[in-house]
Formats: sequence, C-alpha cells, structure tokens
Amino acid sequence: MKIIEIFKMHPIDPQTLQELQILPKSSRDPSILHFFDHTATEGGRDCLREMLLKPKRSLDEIHSFQELLKAFIQMPDAFKVDIPRTYVSAAEAYYASNIAYSMSQDVFQHWFDTWIFSWRSPSEFYIVRSGFTATFRLLKAIEEMISELPEALPELLADDILFVKALLNKKGMNSLLKIQDSKLTRRTVFFWDYFLRISNKKDFRRILDIFYKLDALRSIALTATIHHLQFPIFVANAEQVHFKAEQLWHPLIENAVPNSLTLHSQTPVCMLTGANTSGKTTFLKTCGIAVYLAHAGFPVPAAMLRLTFADRLFTSIHLSDNIALGYSHFFGEVMRIKVIAEALHAQESCFVIIDELFRGTNQEDSLYCSMTVIDGFARKKQSLFMVSTHLEPLLKHYESNVQLCFRCFRTNIAGDDFVNTYQIENGISKERLGQVILRKAGVKELLHG
Repeated sequence: MKIIEIFKMHPIDPQTLQELQILPKSSRDPSILHFFDHTATEGGRDCLREMLLKPKRSLDEIHSFQELLKAFIQMPDAFKVDIPRTYVSAAEAYYASNIAYSMSQDVFQHWFDTWIFSWRSPSEFYIVRSGFTATFRLLKAIEEMISELPEALPELLADDILFVKALLNKKGMNSLLKIQDSKLTRRTVFFWDYFLRISNKKDFRRILDIFYKLDALRSIALTATIHHLQFPIFVANAEQVHFKAEQLWHPLIENAVPNSLTLHSQTPVCMLTGANTSGKTTFLKTCGIAVYLAHAGFPVPAAMLRLTFADRLFTSIHLSDNIALGYSHFFGEVMRIKVIAEALHAQESCFVIIDELFRGTNQEDSLYCSMTVIDGFARKKQSLFMVSTHLEPLLKHYESNVQLCFRCFRTNIAGDDFVNTYQIENGISKERLGQVILRKAGVKELLHG
C-alpha cells in the first residue's frame, strides 16, 4: 500500500523572495536568478525564472526534478540544441506574427493569399520566409539532438521528447527536414507556413517551450558543475525536524567563507550573536537561500545539506517603515511575526529566519516582546527558528535554557583594529565593535576637537 505524502510547500511570500535576493530589483543587482543564469536565450531565462519561483509541492516532485537535473549534469552535451540564438529569436517572432494575408483557415485560400502577397510585397514576404527558415533550422537542430539521446530518459522529460518525436515524424515532416535551406521553394514555404502557424500552432508553441526548458535545465546543470553545488538530501521524519549543513556558503559573495550548522527539534530555536559586520546577517541569508533552493529542487552551495521538508519559509531581515500604509518599523515587525504565528498555529512546519527581533522599539519593550515570541517558538517542535539579537538581557534570560542553542560569529579586537573571523562557533559573542568603529571613523575628534 502506497503512503500518500502530506507535505506541501506553500508559495514563498514577496518579502522572503526580496530579502534572499532570489530575483533582482533591477537588471544590475545580483540575485540567485543571475547566479544560475547561463541560458542562451531570453525564453530560456524566462523558463529558468519560472522554475526558480515555484518551490516543489512534495518530496516526490523534488526527487523527480533532482533526477532530471542530475541527467543534465552527467550528460552536459546530450541535451544541447546547436543553434544560434538569433534563429531562436526569429522563430519566436515568426510564431507570434499574425499577418492577415496568411490567416485563412482554408489551406488552398491560404496558399493563394500567400502567393499573391509574395508577388505584391516581396520585402514583407521576405520577413515571413526568413522567420520560417529560422524555424526550419531550429527544427533540424532539435531533430539532430533527439536522434542522439539515450533511450532511458528522466521521467519529467520523457513526455516532451515523445511529443517532439511525434511532431517531427508527422507526414511530410521528415522530407521537409531533409531539404537544404537553399532549396526551400515558395511552394514549400506556403505549405509549411500553414502547417506551423495555423493548423499546428499549439504544437509550434510547445516545441519552442520545450527548447526553452532544455536551455533552462542546462543552465542549472552548468552552474552546479562550475560551482560544485550539491543536491540536498531530504529526511522524511515525521517525529523530528532537522537541518544539517556542511560548508555552506553564500552564492552571491565572492570568496564567501563556508560554515557548518546543525539544527534539530530538541533545540528548535537557534540564537545567533556577533558584532556588527561579523557576518550574522549574511549567514542568515545563506541558510534561507539553501532552504529555498532545496525546496525548489535545485542544487545548493554546500558540501552537504540534509533537512526535513518545510511547509513554509519565512524571513524577517530588512523590514522598514511603510509610510504609504502608515506602518512604523515596530508595527511592521509585529505584523510579520503575526503572519508567522498564524502559520505555526495552523500546525504548519516552518523554517523561520529573523534578524534582530523588535529593534523598532525601546529595549524594555523589545525584551518583553522578544521573550514572548521566543517562548512561543520554543514550543513549536515541528519548526526551526534562527534569531539574531544584540539584547544582552535576552541572552542572559535564555542562556541556560535547554530548548535553545547559541551560535556566534566572533571578532578579534586589538585597540582600534578588528578582524572578523566569519566562522560560526558555539556560544555567545560579547564583543563591542560599535565603539571601535566610531573611533576609527574619527567622529569624536570631529565633534569634540
């Protein structure tokens, strides 16, 4: 009897997508999309974006997508369609064209209209012919790629390949693809223009989409090979939640320092400390990116990652005042915590990352609110929480609590100089870096000199 999975990853909210830099704010901004983007076409990039923005809804979906990507990594050239991107762009424009002369649903009328148009408007007909020729070359390149594929294909790709083979084997198509470009007569263009853009327009669309899918998958595989990414291992354990990363690094930081971390349900809350610039926020984002990519079925920037499937991923890293809605920073924090609390109350398994709880209010309020939230988090054994803080009273209150674990990034301070290790350690950081930075900036001399 097959056990039906109850796992279901919910869509990721816009705040988390923004804070983890999954997509760029502008074309120049670094992003996870850019990191994985080695696509050869605009359509391939759009397909890659769609893959990245859709976390898989079950472990089965994740495993199937991983197997698909592994096939592309193992056979990097097998799925490559050898064609310049200009031909692909021309084929896309040809598909989208809606030239009135050739839109008749009657094939004979279509031929006649096309012939008349080619005679009266040779320059415009050249555009049609060049678009068809580009599509013709694309189909030939796809046919060549298909002919070299192994018989055993990943499950997620099998239907697409069967469809392509069926289309290329339609009556007359084999003969067409054997024709040389220079031998494409007007009569041939008349007939196959009708075949592609009218009677088989949906199939034409799917052919283009399959090409873009292959482009996107090859891009992910190439990125995994270049950066030595690893596929995460999901642990199906209904009793305990788990996150174990070895040599995890941030993909958008050059020469990023890798770190390792283990979290589990015995101590569901991890309190993270460290001086300013020590690397806390970067590491929080690194963990969030790894969890996100794992649930998207992508390989991750780590030597190893084992984790349990999460229903929800939340971050609260860069909250700011929302003037348009009249929200203060503190109210924005409360509303964010409320969204997380609602998911936890609904018994959803969550991975939660919070950088500086309640920094938008005074220390007394912040301490009370933080304790209320952390006490609640510690009760939720089916979720994991990473929370950074500078509040010393909060740390002292929980220092001996066995439901929390403490990790830190230390900074070595010598006079007015300091060096960040960027290495995570057990314990609580007590370094005071603000005064050192203030002195190095010469603020006191400017104000009191």
